[in-house]
Amino acid sequence: MGSYADSLSYHYLGADAPPTREERIGACHAFCGSCGKLSGDIKSGCAQLQNRKFSQSGGCQLTLAVGIVSSFTNVVMIVHSPLGCCSNFVGNSGLRKTMRVSKGKPNEEFVWLHTNMDELDVVQGGIDKLRKAVLYAEKEYHPDAIIIANGCVPGIIGDDIDSLVGELRNQIAAKIVPVHCEGFKSKYVASGYDSAYHGVLKYLIEPPEKENSAVPGANEERELKDKYRISRTVNIFNVGSNSNGDEVELARLLSAIGLIPKVLPLHASVEELAHIGEAALNVSICATHDDYLLGHLKERFGTDYLIDTLPIGIRNTNQWIRKIAAYFHLEEEAEKLIAFENSELDKALEPLKTVLAGKKVFVGGGETRILTTAEFFYSLGMELVGVKAHNVDRFVEDMLEDMKAPELLIEVGAGQPAEELNLLRKLKPDLYIGHLNANGWVSKLGIPNFPLFGQSLNYMGYSGAFELARKAVKVLKNTNFVKNVSANISLPLSESWYGKDPRENIKEAVNY
Repeated sequence: MGSYADSLSYHYLGADAPPTREERIGACHAFCGSCGKLSGDIKSGCAQLQNRKFSQSGGCQLTLAVGIVSSFTNVVMIVHSPLGCCSNFVGNSGLRKTMRVSKGKPNEEFVWLHTNMDELDVVQGGIDKLRKAVLYAEKEYHPDAIIIANGCVPGIIGDDIDSLVGELRNQIAAKIVPVHCEGFKSKYVASGYDSAYHGVLKYLIEPPEKENSAVPGANEERELKDKYRISRTVNIFNVGSNSNGDEVELARLLSAIGLIPKVLPLHASVEELAHIGEAALNVSICATHDDYLLGHLKERFGTDYLIDTLPIGIRNTNQWIRKIAAYFHLEEEAEKLIAFENSELDKALEPLKTVLAGKKVFVGGGETRILTTAEFFYSLGMELVGVKAHNVDRFVEDMLEDMKAPELLIEVGAGQPAEELNLLRKLKPDLYIGHLNANGWVSKLGIPNFPLFGQSLNYMGYSGAFELARKAVKVLKNTNFVKNVSANISLPLSESWYGKDPRENIKEAVNY
């Protein structure tokens, strides 16, 4: 089931930090051209060598890593770095609270501490500050786990946080988890996911010991029940970009064919993480997010996994159900479910298709998400004019070919709004669907838009397909807001920039 990553070897217990994505999966972060050319360049290795003459900005690994581990129940985050690395954590706190409420979990404050490294610490080292922070967190909050996110500065000066973890491990009750998310190590912001999961796998996932019963035969009966439960359990690996509605929908579909869905690891407790190996199949809904984690779990527990299908849109949801069902030999049940759901959804989508037919759409964001979302809107009769991915790697090779649109324009680059706005002004789409941070820029161009993901809207499964189409129709019915924005607020880009071809900014890297 995990054919995409079968050739990858992890050996997670033997390293303090994961390898970079440059080493591991040959990611590309700079490209502008056709899907067909990108697919060929990935296979030949040329895409991985490309760079930019001018780069605006990029994401931070620490932010993505903290987004994962800070979601766990009853943990304290310690960010070891200068103060600026915590600049957006108030937003993380609000998102965490929103998601916990939507899942029916008890309200719990997001507690984070900061070592506030200064110039003197850069010279003398910041380990003493970090030691005090760990001991304070234990005394003040009594968490199940204390998670240390290591920033760029301590990584550069060589603060040995792993030795500190070894020193304090037996002095406090909480588990201490070092996360090496130093941003300078990789050009790919998604490496932050690997950093977070490396720490979780190494320090948090310890299967609980089985209890022995004094009642004759009780252990055997319990083991048989557990064995059956595990044989039907499917772990659905959630990500920060999905909503509780997405999780409910996907769990509903698996329950409908007789399986037991379990959603994790985000917003799970340390106890729940300890049982992560108790499943017959692990299912990813984002290969970029999960491949490192699922590969490790395959090595450690022998759990097969599905990683090459994202259930957005009708075709991909059908495929997602069929692949899972095939693993459990539930093909007949799956086909009955698919036939019923498709029939009902086709009737619901019919009036929406008339509004969307012929409209131009552009999709930007994470690689697997944009391709599946784009395919869905194309199936509704919209004209797909282009897509923009943060980065691409081996996990989308087949998806690029399945698009059956070799000439479709694709731009690859995280945090490059000037390039994207240049393209959008030339392509003039009727609708833009993109990453949350891009919609403000796009509104200033006067293009109607809505986010590619969000915590309050269902995007996945059959109900998600309907909600996506309904949202698109709603946005296109009233475009006055973006028209007024574009008429009164200008973008900080010159006409000479808009006149350039964005492809001119891409160059092949020179190795010295």
